[in-house]
Order: sequence, then C-alpha cells, then structure tokens
Amino acid sequence: MKIVADANIIEIESSFCQFGELVLIPGRKISKADLVDADALLIRSITRVDRSLLDGTAVRFIATATSGVDHIDLDYLADKDIGFADAKGSNANAVVDYCFGVIALALLEEKIEVAELEVGIIGGGKGGGLFANKLARLGIAYRVYDPFLQGSGCHCRTLEAAMQCQVVSLHVPLTHAGAHPTAKLIGAKQLELLPANAVLINTCRGSVVDEQALGEFLTHRLDITTVFDVWENEPGINVSLALRVDIATPHIAGYSQPAKVAATESILRAFQEYFFPLEPGRDPATIAATSAQEKLPPPIGLRQGSELPQWATLLDVLPLTRISQEFKQSLASGSGKSAFDEFRSFHRQRLEFKNYSIELEQWNRSELKLFEAMGFELV
Repeated sequence: MKIVADANIIEIESSFCQFGELVLIPGRKISKADLVDADALLIRSITRVDRSLLDGTAVRFIATATSGVDHIDLDYLADKDIGFADAKGSNANAVVDYCFGVIALALLEEKIEVAELEVGIIGGGKGGGLFANKLARLGIAYRVYDPFLQGSGCHCRTLEAAMQCQVVSLHVPLTHAGAHPTAKLIGAKQLELLPANAVLINTCRGSVVDEQALGEFLTHRLDITTVFDVWENEPGINVSLALRVDIATPHIAGYSQPAKVAATESILRAFQEYFFPLEPGRDPATIAATSAQEKLPPPIGLRQGSELPQWATLLDVLPLTRISQEFKQSLASGSGKSAFDEFRSFHRQRLEFKNYSIELEQWNRSELKLFEAMGFELV
C-alpha cells in the first residue's frame, strides 16, 4: 500500500508508516504525479482536492486532518466512489479558547463589560455549540443562529438578530450552494447591524465575510473591534485589510497541538476502518501524543496589577495582541505568502487552556469559575 500525506500533519509518520509505503510531501506541493499509484491521500486544508488532482490516479481513500471541507470536491469523490473522512470537531476547543481570549482582550481594554455582555454565535455546530456551552457555564448571555438547528438549541431565528449582539462570532462552514449558503454571508447589510463598540470575530473561513464590504465598513465604523483569523485566498491574503483590522492572525485559532493530535487520531481511525475493518471488540490504534501530559503553570504577565486578573491570565497563555503585532509587522515587510505560512508554523506547539493548572489558594471562588469553564486544572 502507498500512502501520500502532507508532511506537516502531526505524528503522521509514527501513525501511518506501519501500513505500507508512506510518502511525505508539503501540502502545497502535492501533485497528480505523486498520486498515480497511491492508495490513500492524507491532507490538510491547504491542498485542493478535485478532478484535476485525482483523475487518472489510483487513490481510493482521502482524509483531511481538518474540520472544514471546502477544499474538497465531495461530489467528485462520491461519483468516483472514493472513501472520505474529515476530523470535524477536533479543533473546537482550541477555537473556543481563541474566542474567549478575544473576550478577555475586549474586557481588559474596557470595550465591553461582562455584566452587559451578550454574544451572537453564528453557526451552532461543534465549535459554536461548545462556545455556547462554556458561555452558559459562566452565566454570559448568548444567542445562537443556525438555520439547520432551528428548535434545537438555537436562540434566534434570524441572522439579523445575532448580528445585533455586542460580540458576534462566526462558526459556519464555507458553502456555496444549498438552502443556506455561507459564502459572503456577512456583507454590507449585516455589518451595519453591529451595535456601537461591537466586537466581530471570524475563526471559520475568510470567504464567509465579504472582505470588500468589510474594508468599506471600517472606513466609517471606527468603533467596531475586528478580530480575523481567516482570510480569502490564503496564504495570498489582502495585506491592506489585515493591517486595518484590530487583531489579525494567520489561521491559528484551531491550530493547537492537542487539536492537531486529535485530528490525526481521527483520520487514523477512519483509515483503519476503511482499509482494515476492525474485529468486533477491538479498538483502533491511538497516537502516543507528544503534547504535554503534565499541566503547566500559566505565564505571569498581564494579570499582575490587573483589575480582572482571571481574564488577563487567558491572555498570558494566548497573547493575541503580541501575535497580531508580529504578524502584521511580517506582512508589512512585504513577505506576503511566505509570511503567512511561516508565521503559522511558529504556533505548531501551542497548548490549550486545559493544558495549564491554577493554584486554588491564589484565587477567589468567582475567579475560579472562569478557569473551571476554560478547562484549567485546579490544584
């Protein structure tokens, strides 16, 4: 058996070398010539999979170590009876960490107040649903809009209602067809619905927002805080827009080490089930994760002297302002596409809040509530 895989999938060699010949290639360089005699293809979001890549090859199974599948021509795979699997939900916790980091930043900059906060969640799937659950644990008001989940945990029937919250966070897949396509879902009309001093977060896909409309919107709505992790045409993104938003990051919201390990485990299970159906009662192999098993104390930084030390701790772990500043400096230097990919690679070892511990005696009960919801270990 021959397996072609993106060389940057974590634990890929140790997980798949046992099954046959494993050829590792950078994701952006995988070509049809590499797949002529391959049985399986394992990728990330940077590899476009369609007829032009697969026609005339022997590929029987494809797995993407990502939650999103907009880089895959699913209709073509179905037509050719090619097996497929994704890693949906594997990065949900990392994305939610990022969103709470944004809330922490807005609180510390006094742009919002917890007591008056309401979050509009657009998309109630794995990531949006987990975000809603953690907000509920903290007693923070929220509305979920998802036309596919009406009557099942959603709190508003219209996109317009969700857009009127003080914080709006996007968690939808990118789709171009169907009853509710999401391409350019957020355009000029929707942006104008944002209330004064609102925060807009996009961690799903860049094309969900009309970037031209966003650029025009920002010329007259200077009160809005924009936090964008995803962009149209990655890695060749609109540098001018990236330099204008408040926080710009290179598609790293879900890019934590635990999320990547979970994704590899997910596609490993799917691969085994497709090629080597398990005997009853036998569990599929799992990965010996390289992520830290021992919980780490969070760095000490912003929380010193802060009036909201528990929220500042989130930014000590996930320093969004510094990440954004360094990314923008790299973009401004003219590095372009290479800046995006190189900067993203710096965050391969990022941990999640659940990988850190908090000492009980240093915090009061109300402060510990946040850490519990975020998954910190209390010691």
